[in-house]
Amino acid sequence: MFDGQSIVPAQRPIPLVDGALANFLTGRGTSVDRTTHSFWLNQTMRPEQIEAAYRSSWLIRKIVDVPAEDMTRAGRDWTATKEEITKIEAEEKRLKFWHAVRTALTFGRLGGGALFINLADFAPDRPLPNKIVPGMIESLVPLYRTQIALGQMDDDLLSPTFGEPTVFRVNTHAQPIIHPSRLVIFKGQMVPGLYSTSWEDRFWGDSVVQVVDEAVKDATTATGGFAALIDEAKVDVLTMPGMYEMLARPGGQEQFMAALQAAATGKSIHRMLALGEGETWETRQINWAGMPEVIKTYLSIVAGAADIPATRLLGKSPDGQNSTGESDLANYFQGISAKQEADLRPALEKLDAVMLQSAGVPADLVWSFSPAQAMDEARQADIEAKEATTVATLANTGLIQETALAKAVQNRLIESQRWPGLEDALKDAEADGNALPGDDDDLDIIPVETAKGGGQSVSAGAGGQSGSGSPARRANGAQSASRPTG
Repeated sequence: MFDGQSIVPAQRPIPLVDGALANFLTGRGTSVDRTTHSFWLNQTMRPEQIEAAYRSSWLIRKIVDVPAEDMTRAGRDWTATKEEITKIEAEEKRLKFWHAVRTALTFGRLGGGALFINLADFAPDRPLPNKIVPGMIESLVPLYRTQIALGQMDDDLLSPTFGEPTVFRVNTHAQPIIHPSRLVIFKGQMVPGLYSTSWEDRFWGDSVVQVVDEAVKDATTATGGFAALIDEAKVDVLTMPGMYEMLARPGGQEQFMAALQAAATGKSIHRMLALGEGETWETRQINWAGMPEVIKTYLSIVAGAADIPATRLLGKSPDGQNSTGESDLANYFQGISAKQEADLRPALEKLDAVMLQSAGVPADLVWSFSPAQAMDEARQADIEAKEATTVATLANTGLIQETALAKAVQNRLIESQRWPGLEDALKDAEADGNALPGDDDDLDIIPVETAKGGGQSVSAGAGGQSGSGSPARRANGAQSASRPTG
């Protein structure tokens, strides 16, 4: 019978430590759990260490260089006339445009960099002029963050340049002041600045070297240890009774070394081994089982830390049976495309506002990044076959005018750069009067009487729906083209 006093206490709730489950029976989450004593330590690498790692480690250099090369290698496709594209290419060549951009982008991945637009007005401390005359850009100068001193930060929340320096100063003998409009900034990894981070580090960002440093060091240690074992892959073990007594006697060391030398000489010259009474000679080899897998694991961790597939970073064939690595590369180049749009496009647009005028072309030309991933011949041929089928289907449906469709197909073939001389051949055909047909008379279409019952009229002729097989020709008066530059 319940007396109102014997109350069974309720079970205490399981305590939480830092949001994690604790178990006093197993020790998880308590003071005896080793993981509770682990904490993150921000070890900021000094610029000297970053430079030493970049110059000394081939892995670090590839981690920094490969994405920058992939982001700039293919160049851009311009929607412009051929004359405008020629001027742009000439200006890019004169300024070493892509080399400068790639270098500044590499500096950004190393911890922050910039590209100085050197104009012929010799007034770097003033804003860019509204009017840029052709050839006004003297050069494009890549700078690393240590070469630039930041001025006062713009702390006006309503300002479009909030959080950016109001002025820069180059750390040279003259220490010139640079207006922000003349510098194109390439930042490193984003720094949140939640706690004890300097404004300079928040502005420039972290080096990618700092992120992958631990993984690269582990892989370097593993490969270095494996390389050190190569010298000990085969060890000869000689047992000599009374060896220590011999060494203890006067002249014993010389006798011991002479005996070893005589045995080794006989073994190498006469391919025989002479041993004294009680002596043995044994060869021992290291068991290499599992070591290659360990090294592969460390290198895979490096590839993951760098966000670069092992096939691209290490230049190796993909692991796994029936694995081609195409999906890994496709994902990687999708990431490269995203970085191009998010990081590289704003910088190039700021450059284009000056460079295009210096080239003598309008500053508002439209462009897009050329595909970063190059396709092999078989893949390109497969795509062209599918595109040809699509074009034939569209032509048969009559949804698109033949002139417009032919012009699009011709531009597509020229852009692919797989048909050498096609553009000139089309011009020659136009000069000979073989322009694209523009109406029914040019097509030699013979109307057919409308069928009874209100059916639609059907036409046939060269290039019509019946399909004569005559090749499409470039339309007269085509004013624009798209060609990759870079």
